Amino acid sequence: RISLSPLAFASVFGFLGGWSHALCNKMFDAYTSLLTGHYLNMSMAIAEKDWRTALWRLSVICSYVGGTASASRIEVRCQRSRQGKEGAKGIAAAPSNRHFQTIAPLSLAIFVISDRLHKGKLALLAFGYGLVYPSVVASLGGTITHLMTGHTTNVARLLGANKSHHKGMKTSLCVLGSVICGAIFGTKALEVLGEEFPYFSVLGFLYAGAMLLLL
Repeated sequence: RISLSPLAFASVFGFLGGWSHALCNKMFDAYTSLLTGHYLNMSMAIAEKDWRTALWRLSVICSYVGGTASASRIEVRCQRSRQGKEGAKGIAAAPSNRHFQTIAPLSLAIFVISDRLHKGKLALLAFGYGLVYPSVVASLGGTITHLMTGHTTNVARLLGANKSHHKGMKTSLCVLGSVICGAIFGTKALEVLGEEFPYFSVLGFLYAGAMLLLL
């Protein structure tokens, strides 16, 4: 079902994730799909009674959750249409072709619209990333392609166990390298092209194209 190797797809989505993280950090001083910071900043804002900041952080969290929940709902509906209601008891191990045929144009539209917004841009992007990344992770057998802590831990654990040739080492190193390269590219592109360039429309097109290749 995957025309390229899973490692190649993990690298592609890792690169796009690094690019996205760099853009969001430079443009908004926040991330869209790294929720730990939003939870902590929301908690600190609550403690300081900074309700405006707390609500803003909560809106990003809820948007990502909404995107992820929507992706799951789409997959359940795809299963029911394929197998009938009786056969769809839960979420499949890997999303179906029809799932990505639905998610790809939907996420592209969200990214394009976000480029035209001033208010609510980060929350809409969080919804889009909530659609994309959990679906990709499921399709790649659980390999997370946009977060680095787990892969760094995996590399360290395998090194400590003297298993440097383990398959997981190669996967983690590829994802880490891809995210780093994507972040470098995204930062340099922002310096050259400026903030008015429609970065998220381009990213949406690339995400959609990569997801369709997963069919």
